[in-house]
Amino acid sequence: MSRILKTIKSAGKPLTFKQILSMTQEDPKQLKQELKELTRKRKVRANRNGTYSVPSEKAESKTLTGKMDLHPDGYGFMSVDGGGRDLFIPRNKMGGALHGDRVRVSVETFRGKPEGKVLEITERSVQQIIGRAENLAGILRVVPMTKKFNSYIYVSAASAKGIENDDIVMVELTSYPDGQKAGRGIIKKRLGKLTDPRIEDLIVLNRYNIEREYPQAVEEYVKSIAPKLLKEAGKRTDFRDLTTVTIDGETARDFDDAISVNVTDTGYELYVHIADVSHFVHPDTPVDKEAFSRGTSFYFPEFAVPMLPEMLSNNLCSLRPDEEKFTLSAKITYDEKAQRKRTDLYRSIIKSNRRLTYTYVQAVLDETEKEQDKEILRLLKDSERLALLIMKRRKKEGMLDFDFPETEFDLDENGEVTAVRPSERHLSHRIIEHFMIEANEVVSEFLEKHVQKSVYRIHDKPDPLKLNDFSQLAESFGIAVTIKDVTPKEVARASEAVGKSPYGDILGPALVRTMAKAEYNTNNIGHFGLASESYTHFTSPIRRYPDLMVHRLICNRLFNAHYEVTTDLDTACQKSTENEQRAENAERDIERFKKVKYLMKHMDEPFAAIITSVGPFGLSIYLPTLMMKGTITLEAIQGDVYQYIKKAQLVKGKRTGVMYRAADPIEVMAERIDYDIQEAYFYPL
Repeated sequence: MSRILKTIKSAGKPLTFKQILSMTQEDPKQLKQELKELTRKRKVRANRNGTYSVPSEKAESKTLTGKMDLHPDGYGFMSVDGGGRDLFIPRNKMGGALHGDRVRVSVETFRGKPEGKVLEITERSVQQIIGRAENLAGILRVVPMTKKFNSYIYVSAASAKGIENDDIVMVELTSYPDGQKAGRGIIKKRLGKLTDPRIEDLIVLNRYNIEREYPQAVEEYVKSIAPKLLKEAGKRTDFRDLTTVTIDGETARDFDDAISVNVTDTGYELYVHIADVSHFVHPDTPVDKEAFSRGTSFYFPEFAVPMLPEMLSNNLCSLRPDEEKFTLSAKITYDEKAQRKRTDLYRSIIKSNRRLTYTYVQAVLDETEKEQDKEILRLLKDSERLALLIMKRRKKEGMLDFDFPETEFDLDENGEVTAVRPSERHLSHRIIEHFMIEANEVVSEFLEKHVQKSVYRIHDKPDPLKLNDFSQLAESFGIAVTIKDVTPKEVARASEAVGKSPYGDILGPALVRTMAKAEYNTNNIGHFGLASESYTHFTSPIRRYPDLMVHRLICNRLFNAHYEVTTDLDTACQKSTENEQRAENAERDIERFKKVKYLMKHMDEPFAAIITSVGPFGLSIYLPTLMMKGTITLEAIQGDVYQYIKKAQLVKGKRTGVMYRAADPIEVMAERIDYDIQEAYFYPL
């Protein structure tokens, strides 16, 4: 590796992969792996034009740039551009930076540890804030409904006319808070009252600038172009005779993917058919520009906001049963042990035989339901056998199999939550997930070999220090987890250990939080979590823009499509990553709002909880039935004076000696709800 680094350094200019290969005479595959590792360690920079260079040591030592993550107490952490450990920024060195701001910092040392000082705010992340109005003796201020913005906003009297206490408003900032100085702004919109039904939906939609409706011009464009495109199928491979099904959740309305499976004399054939969105959404058209701007579909408990207009997402592109549909199909040929032997890609036409649900498929596999169609029954049984073999292989390779349930809500006609529960996870879910992973991987491998520049789904190695912190957390729950080498297999072993423990719901997500964030990039460093050297997103073009980009690359390379994309792939990858994060944040926020509103109506009910950690503030707890976190302050523990004993990592009563430790089960009731920041506080029973 040092020879490769010396070669790039001595060149004095950026080098292409072929130039480095020629100068070092390394094995191409080995060179690719070593360049990935050098890039990950930030010893080599992968430039957007496909060349490699060495970062300027002088420039790097002076300042770093990145994105700020603000803590409610005023300090923050900057995620460093290009990767590396997050940099701590103390409160007195924040320089007025807010959550999400892009900043330039100088790196300093305090008590032997590195920390940053904000030198410049290069880009503000927040221009508008959603908050609750408060009238204080005629002076109106707005309380931001997020703990990431820890300042009141005082608004102009002219914009505050007609605004009352507990009105939910959107404020445009005219002056940012800095130190002891509060922010100032102008009210641009009133969303409603705090007590209005579904007000939380409006808060989150407006917070993340999510438009539920498509522009009329885009809808009209789709209506005008669709009839013509339906008649222009082009040359396609006919798979209409294959037994084909879609398998999705009960409430799904858009069907991206369908499968066909055959058993052969030598193994299996898996067909993964994906909606050919690229046929209907051409680059730089009105619908493409709108889809690029949205980047992804957004999913709320009551509704979805699709990336594409419904005429496409739920009709023309959706692989509905008994309808002929245009698709891109990946045919993967396996031996009897599910080792891949061959991949073929087709622009195809299919006709799905049935729309199946995960619940029904699981019932058929469990033989609690009887499937009358012999071909569909065969397909499901063969899919189960193939998927189990794939899972066995991928587990051996070191794939991290984080299989956590999501939250499901029962809602009444006003959108109020009547029940909260973890969703059920079945083998049927895993069958489809693993088939999609296989398709994504083979498509990525194909593009890496055959196109100059591609779109990859990358996932860096986790930070060893974060893994060490996790090991200490697991130990506090009585589970020994030692990760000596940061490899997928080592982390997978840790994941399996905590998954088998009684605390999987707590420790599993904690392990996930040690992982680097996956992103879209044209520089392939592999996908750590999947133990994959090459991975992309191909299987969901109805709801993810990167998949549509991948489809265009395939069609240009194999099917003479000539899709001319003016947006630079690097720019598109960055935008797609940002939009994905926006969707995740919005979905997380709406779930938290719904859970807190539900809890507000059940303040007098006891809940089972588990203590996740203890500290000077009190106890952090997790409520499994609500899948939410909460806090018990020391003051809320009645009957004694309680104090935190750091060395023993416990909270103990001075007189009674009653102790609270991590992993202890506890019964609690809600003490108070801070709806502004969606936090719940409890007391033990």
